[in-house]
Amino acid sequence: MPGVLKRTFTRGDINSTMAAGDESKEMMNGQGSRKRKAEELANGDTHVNGGVSTTNGVHVNGAVPDPGMSPEILAAVVHNISSQLPPEIEHITQGYMPLSRLITRLAQDTFNGLTETINEMADMQPPTNNVSSHIHSFGSTQASQINVQKKTRMWEFAHDRRAKFIKILVLSQWSRQAEAVGKVIDLNFWINSQRQLYKDATAWIGELKRILAPMKLPSPHLKTALEALSTGKAAWLPDLGYLPPEPLSSQQMLKALRTINTLLHIRLNLHENIPPAFKNFSISSGRVTFQVKDEFELDLSIADEDPSSQLYFIDFRFSFSPCMTEIPGGWLRNEIEGKSNDVLRREGLTGCYNFLHDLVLTHKLRILRSQATEMARARWSENIRIEPVHRSLVVQYWLNRPGGKNWVEVGIKSGRKEKKSGSKSSGVPCIAIRWHRHGKEVTDFKIDMGLEDLSMEAILKQMIALHTNYIFRETKRKLRESPIYAKKAFALKHKASATEPTNCHLQVQVTSASAMKIVQEPISGAFALIPSSTLHGRLERDLNALHDPAAEALSRIAFLRCIAATEEAERRSRMLGWQSLKMQNPSQEIVKKHFGADVMRLSFFRPTSWVKEWSVAISTSMAGDFWWVVEVREVSKDPSTAELASGQAQPIRVAFKIPIAPKGTLVIDPSYSVLSNIENTAAAIIGQCIDCRELSNAHIRHIQQKSTEPLGNVHVPDLLMFYEKQQQGEHGPQTLTKIPPWCHDIVKSSFCGLSRSRTSVITIVSIRLKGTISNISTLTSTTSPSIAFHPTSGAVAFRLSTPIGHSSVPAILERLSRIGRLIRFLDILKRRTLPCSHISLSSLTFTYAPTLTATIHFATDHPMTIAFAPLNPHLRIQDFLASVLAAKPGLEYVTYVLQLTLPLLRAFAAIEAASRKPGTELHILPRAATWYRVRYEGPRLAYEVRLRQRSDHVLWFSRKATEKETPKAVVDAWDKLCRGRGEGWMGLRDGISAEVLGVEALVMKIDEVMREAEVGDDVGTAKEEVEEKKEEEAKAEVQVKKEKEVFVID
Repeated sequence: MPGVLKRTFTRGDINSTMAAGDESKEMMNGQGSRKRKAEELANGDTHVNGGVSTTNGVHVNGAVPDPGMSPEILAAVVHNISSQLPPEIEHITQGYMPLSRLITRLAQDTFNGLTETINEMADMQPPTNNVSSHIHSFGSTQASQINVQKKTRMWEFAHDRRAKFIKILVLSQWSRQAEAVGKVIDLNFWINSQRQLYKDATAWIGELKRILAPMKLPSPHLKTALEALSTGKAAWLPDLGYLPPEPLSSQQMLKALRTINTLLHIRLNLHENIPPAFKNFSISSGRVTFQVKDEFELDLSIADEDPSSQLYFIDFRFSFSPCMTEIPGGWLRNEIEGKSNDVLRREGLTGCYNFLHDLVLTHKLRILRSQATEMARARWSENIRIEPVHRSLVVQYWLNRPGGKNWVEVGIKSGRKEKKSGSKSSGVPCIAIRWHRHGKEVTDFKIDMGLEDLSMEAILKQMIALHTNYIFRETKRKLRESPIYAKKAFALKHKASATEPTNCHLQVQVTSASAMKIVQEPISGAFALIPSSTLHGRLERDLNALHDPAAEALSRIAFLRCIAATEEAERRSRMLGWQSLKMQNPSQEIVKKHFGADVMRLSFFRPTSWVKEWSVAISTSMAGDFWWVVEVREVSKDPSTAELASGQAQPIRVAFKIPIAPKGTLVIDPSYSVLSNIENTAAAIIGQCIDCRELSNAHIRHIQQKSTEPLGNVHVPDLLMFYEKQQQGEHGPQTLTKIPPWCHDIVKSSFCGLSRSRTSVITIVSIRLKGTISNISTLTSTTSPSIAFHPTSGAVAFRLSTPIGHSSVPAILERLSRIGRLIRFLDILKRRTLPCSHISLSSLTFTYAPTLTATIHFATDHPMTIAFAPLNPHLRIQDFLASVLAAKPGLEYVTYVLQLTLPLLRAFAAIEAASRKPGTELHILPRAATWYRVRYEGPRLAYEVRLRQRSDHVLWFSRKATEKETPKAVVDAWDKLCRGRGEGWMGLRDGISAEVLGVEALVMKIDEVMREAEVGDDVGTAKEEVEEKKEEEAKAEVQVKKEKEVFVID
């Protein structure tokens, strides 16, 4: 503390203080013992601030705290006292060294010196005595000298070490008082510093007085002033006796002025060398006024008619702002007038112009410097730095921007021009600007400095506008190099301003529905984006962190454009129910392989109805936004690797670009209709990819052909499949599909959209028949709307619905097989002249009698069946006909059987419907479609009717079955029929034969004979009937098999 020393109490001081006891305490409190008398207090006792034996006192004004005062209050009082004390004296520690380090070094040095001394003494060995004994005495003398040298060397070493240790001892004794000595040193240093401060203050006052001496004006002489102002003269001034000139009249003054004007005209036009800057002048009122634009006006005149006499300074005015128009009288005007007259005398008008021109330029720079200083103190604070360099002014702007420095240097340019010879011609100095952008000087720029109305802020704004325009212009040029802006898919606009940087901006369209405006704040140089958003805020931070925005802003803007396009696609795809696949993040090598090297961002989506192997992707870059269909490989189903694969992106197998716009379109607005078209096109591409893969595996040749009838904006090619004959390939036989006999070898599959639920792909498959069906339009009028036949061209088209992600080839082949079956059936019915009333790919209804129809059901997933109306006679053999349909003859044999068996079955229906007497029964048992057993009960008779071929005719043969206990009358009646003849039938002795149309009459005749017989038949048991029935069924099955093998259709 200045003037204050801390006292360190010793043990004796503490004991003496404690011995003082209560007496010292009472005196320190300022409330000494009231028992002591006043004269004791005045008896010369020593008190320091009210305390005894206490440095600087403990209590202020002798006030002692109350003994009952709390420690907190006491601590506050002590703190208050200590805070009012002056600061402590600085403790000097520079150059100090611990005593322990000195002792350690001395001990180490002593040890090293002792080692060296011992080594030196060891080297002092006497020479070996190999000579005769008469020189032994000399050798002993030499050895004694060496011993003396050793002792001397050891003594010198010990003496030297002793002196050094004595010094250490002295220092150690001094160190016991190191604290007191340190305080003395600190006090001495503080006293010397205070003395130096007094010396410096005295020197500063003297220097100030010396500097102010020229600026001091002499004090006015009040007495002389009072006399001169009151009487017009001073008595002490000498009177030389001059006669005052007579005052000039107005005519004389006018004449004199005209004379001066004439002399000035003559002199300036004939005698004076007027510099180019003084070419604009005017003469009036006896003076010539030279006008230098944006600088000054100078009034000169003459004092003599001699042309060689000098011109004299009259007046000087600045002709720019902000500046005073006229210079008031005083020291400055006198200086300008004196200098101007001196230059006019020596150098004439040229020198005067150079002097005043230099004065004006310097004054303008000072004005610009003061304006820049005011700017740095106001709203440009902390964003510009002012550095005056000689007669130049350097203003550095955008201090807080990273990268190279940017500054404007306003100074005086010499105006000298270099000649071809190498020398420089003299020129007129002028105020010029040098601009350094990112640390590099820029030369090709022009600005209006406004020398008539100086404004440093306007100049700086123009330079900042140039810088901002340069950044935006370079950014626009680089953006124009990208395809989406080069082909004007997106708008790009740069608005420039030469004077106001806030009016400069770069407007960039990032998506079809959004654009952003990039502006730069002129004071700080920070970039801002309009409108504000989270995404734009990220770009702002990136742009403000760039070292060279003109060169590096392109990548940031491109990345933001890609993010904006992806986010817009994600936002709109969510409205359609698409799922964003965040985990699908392929590596850069895979992206480059499948999507191109210029892709900057890739996002994957999957509609809800799609399988997990397929997805839709959008790739965004400066080359455009493109949509893709992507197939990923299945991850391993191994439980050991499933967990690993679940956290990684699935590898991409194949990717196809979706053609959703005309060729050359780079960007498409992802509207809901566009996304719907993308989903439709993607589903079609997926279906065709899977179909092509399926056809390739089946070795079926196929190609893709441009669709002649595109579905709206969905441009998907048609898939053509070719039926080919089996060929022999290089690697053995190839499994190819054989050409069906009913159609040509080309099958075309065309995309027709998605189902309403958007889960299936609708395709139209068309093929051309080799022949035409005349009444096909009539037959298909009631068929399913999923199939259509053309009556004249023979074309067949059907519609398929295939789940997305599955192949339609099996369904196409199955549907073609059903169409082939239908065509074959129609051909059979045409040859059998059986009209059809209804056809479809799963059923066929035809008429085989005037009122009788049959329906064939041939669905793919069910066996072929035949159905009849409820009262149709052929219901009796429906099952037999259904089994025949599955055999090789198929429908052709069924239609033949229907026509052959119709008369017989009609007769069976008639005799069954006829009324019978009680006790008589009729049983008709069909064993095959062409084999029947008829059994009568009461009278008992059984006969069989079978269809057989004889030569070129088909006949029904009837024979009596073997029956036990058949009445003789029945047997006789049967034998009579076998010998008889009727319409379409005749007897064969052992049986009866009938034509197809005559069998009905035969059956009716037999039934008539049996009705006439009244022989009861109650013989036989139920057991025998059952066994007989089993035997008959077994025989019927064998017969049916034989008929299938040997039967030949006409």
